[in-house]
Amino acid sequence: MMKPLFFIDYDNTIFSHRTWSIPEDGLQTLERLKSDGFRVILASGRAFRSSDLPEEFQGRFTPDGLVSSNGAIIEAEGRLIHEKYFDPGLQRRLLDYVTEKGYCLISNFDGVWCTSNLERFRALDSNKNRKIKPQEGDAFRALYTSRRPSFFLADTREAIADVQEHFPETRLLYMGDEMGGADIIPKENGKAMGAGRILDYFHASWEDVIAIGDSMNDIELIQAAAFGIAMGNAMPEVRAAASYVAKDIDDGGLADAAARARQWADNRSQYPAQ
Repeated sequence: MMKPLFFIDYDNTIFSHRTWSIPEDGLQTLERLKSDGFRVILASGRAFRSSDLPEEFQGRFTPDGLVSSNGAIIEAEGRLIHEKYFDPGLQRRLLDYVTEKGYCLISNFDGVWCTSNLERFRALDSNKNRKIKPQEGDAFRALYTSRRPSFFLADTREAIADVQEHFPETRLLYMGDEMGGADIIPKENGKAMGAGRILDYFHASWEDVIAIGDSMNDIELIQAAAFGIAMGNAMPEVRAAASYVAKDIDDGGLADAAARARQWADNRSQYPAQ
């Protein structure tokens, strides 16, 4: 039996939005998993690439794979194995709609954060802890002609529900009351779909998967995994879907999650060393 693969979310699972940093015990946990021979895949809503990983990882941790932009960008061992972007027509209609409604959509394009409504971005309480300074105008209009795998609606739950109702060909994944907002992705994407491509690459199955996360974009992956773990700071729906609820991210949560996952792995049928 294959040694388990860890699929681990980034925001509020590895990276704390309270301290705006990765807890040291979290980094140590990732290092130990790799040194003990586990494959660790970073599964995030962010558009990570192997060439553009978080600064805190440099020299300490390199994931074996990436499920980025909620499954739109898939890399394994530094190789791109899948990309899926918004249909251009759908993208234009979406951008037109949020502009018409005055909603706050944000996106990072060519290293620059942009928004459909800067005034609303500044006014909404849910955006107060975002350490970004988005631009509007030409920076936002550039999105119309760029290939984008996902967007973020940094707005209220009512705005999220409205956009979901008007665009059934998308999925809006709520990030929880603490973080606020929702990822917007093509309906056919998602972390579980992306994880499936990683499993095919490594000739593994869902019986080999441990998943750790906190938000609605993690719930399908946690449900599909052989052992799904929710962080203590996770949304209630995610905690309910998990096999185990770990401590809060800022209270050693990732270390606790990994320790429990190792217990689960030790208790299942013995697997050969790799």
